[in-house]
Amino acid sequence: MRIYKINIIPYGFMTAFPDSQTIFGVICWAIRELYGEEELEQLLDNFKEHESRFIVSSSFMDGPFKASIMNWAKLDEIIEIGNRVGVKGSQLAVRSKSLKKIEYFSEALFRDYLKGEIGRLDLVEGIISQNDKYELNRNILHYRGEEIPSIDYYEENVRRNFINRLSGTTDEGQLFYYKRIYITPNSKLYFLMKTENINYFLPVFKYMSDTGIGGDKSVGANSFKVSFESEFKYEKYMEENILLSKYIPYYEEVHWDKSFYSIIMEQCMVESRHEFHGEDIVKIQVGYIGEGSKLVLKQYKDMYARLPIVKEIGDKKIRHNGLAFFL
Repeated sequence: MRIYKINIIPYGFMTAFPDSQTIFGVICWAIRELYGEEELEQLLDNFKEHESRFIVSSSFMDGPFKASIMNWAKLDEIIEIGNRVGVKGSQLAVRSKSLKKIEYFSEALFRDYLKGEIGRLDLVEGIISQNDKYELNRNILHYRGEEIPSIDYYEENVRRNFINRLSGTTDEGQLFYYKRIYITPNSKLYFLMKTENINYFLPVFKYMSDTGIGGDKSVGANSFKVSFESEFKYEKYMEENILLSKYIPYYEEVHWDKSFYSIIMEQCMVESRHEFHGEDIVKIQVGYIGEGSKLVLKQYKDMYARLPIVKEIGDKKIRHNGLAFFL
């Protein structure tokens, strides 16, 4: 499947950065509305073979790329590098701890990393010695002297009334706080999509612009302009695979002892459209491998993981997106 970059620009505030599960769900609703429920069911029931199958990443701020999860160096390696470059004691401790702060790579460094051109210990030595090759700025690892876009957003907490999802009413005295996330006017988000039929999804992106991505749309949250940008091309020669989505794996797909990964537990809700009014829309708790995990796979496949059915409401089968988006 080919990879495409899709831009999403918030019209106002977000309550969260849309993840792969949320984006997948909105796309499925759009397919149902635009092409019909039968079309959607055929796609989901025959997902691996369907001509319009697709995999999406989570969304990220445009510019830097999500860094992989890994242990950059062992303690003895850090001490040996420190002795070699003349950095010791507390200074060595402070500089080596900065390796844990790496959350993003610049685009140029990320592309070189995928090609296997970034040596692990060479990078560690560059950070410890503060030489002229690498620099860590605002949790973004980049080449020294390279211009990097900033990741500009801020959060605020807002108090709201708690709504009982079963009755659709408020409970007296029940309040909670939730996040509002704002990005600067010159910033944007994006997600990546793998598909062989991108034209099928162009009307879907317009539908997503009209309906929003995520909850709280009735109070003005999570509305986006969604637009196709271009095909995303890259070169990759490294053995490991960088995960850019939430992934519900089959155990036998991964060399776990060679991989670095995080585990996330979540309990999501079905979008509360009118046909589900008064129903229990809370899904069962699901475990994922998180974005940024660095996995060694046992064999090449076009598609990894699954779309498990996690709930039934009436005659509707509710699936959960656990498909892996790897680079």
